Amino acid sequence: MTKRTKKRNLKIFVFLICLLPVSALAQSPSVYLCGTNTVKLNPAFSGYTPANGDRIVWTVDGTAEAPVVYNGSNAFYQIAAGLAVGSHTYSVQVIPADANLCPSDASDNTVVEKLPAPVIVVAAPGSTYCTDQTASTVITASKDASITLPAGVTMTYTWSATLGGTAVTDISTLGTASGSGDTFTLKAGVAPGDYVFAAVGSYATGTVPIVDAATCTATASKAITVTAKPGKATISVAP
Repeated sequence: MTKRTKKRNLKIFVFLICLLPVSALAQSPSVYLCGTNTVKLNPAFSGYTPANGDRIVWTVDGTAEAPVVYNGSNAFYQIAAGLAVGSHTYSVQVIPADANLCPSDASDNTVVEKLPAPVIVVAAPGSTYCTDQTASTVITASKDASITLPAGVTMTYTWSATLGGTAVTDISTLGTASGSGDTFTLKAGVAPGDYVFAAVGSYATGTVPIVDAATCTATASKAITVTAKPGKATISVAP
């Protein structure tokens, strides 16, 4: 293929893309939902204020809902608490009760993404280490394989620990977490005892809000026992 042909094909491709309606292009979510949380979608019609008796028509995932007769306060759409996991699109139009007025065009789609309930796992190569081995101990947190996240959503982790059932106030005294928190590496010479290392997994979505982010977390833990290294022996001679 010649350079001129490639350039012409590129121009045709760009031209065809420009012909597509905005709704045909991939859209980013306006909000993420988690659990049974809901949001309310409130329409605003440019240059027109709905009047009592108008019909408000919402289209959900390409299917028009039954019209709502406007009564002064019911133009909104309440997202169902049991929304299925995945991406959902919503648009709205108004059909005035006055037959002399034109119905509006449908709005651009608003995308609401329902996230799966977070599930994480925490693992380590073993459960018992001596103080000299702890420097090579890496505890790993990861998203459970049972859930699939949409593009643009990742999982981040924060760590805590207990020693003998008592919270460790400064976990940095025990080791270091990676940038995203998916691993925690113990330091050498950690004091002997029974530890429980716990990770809290949270979704990261950039600037797009999650409703409700505070409840959209998962916790998993790993128990690790650190044992004292036997002291250097001395030898005595007996008859």
